[in-house]
Amino acid sequence: MIRLALRFAITAALFCFVFPSLVPGIRFHGHFWPEGIIYAAVFAVTAWIVDVLLWLAITFFALATFGIGLLLILPLRLLFFWLIPAIQLEVFAHWFPAHITIEGFGSAVIGGLILMVANWVTMAPKKVDQ
Repeated sequence: MIRLALRFAITAALFCFVFPSLVPGIRFHGHFWPEGIIYAAVFAVTAWIVDVLLWLAITFFALATFGIGLLLILPLRLLFFWLIPAIQLEVFAHWFPAHITIEGFGSAVIGGLILMVANWVTMAPKKVDQ
């Protein structure tokens, strides 16, 4: 639970401070507390929805082509995995335009890369008690 709260706080800090400073096309309209934390949680749900829809589309395509489509989809997924956080940011900005503004897909890609690195760093492996 603490790890989840920490990830929300880091995502809120990215929205409120890092993106407006480093990425010229991303602006968050609100404060760190409470809007930043709330929208970090909403962004997590949005990212989950995008991931589920992506995997459903991949599964449907694989079933429709009897698995042959996976020969195309899996290499594309491995090559362009870094675009998925950008798409998640674009969907989030589209759903909540009053709180986050993204000008262009290039800004979303840069923001998505920063978000991906921050999430990768905070996903420390769990300690296994023996």
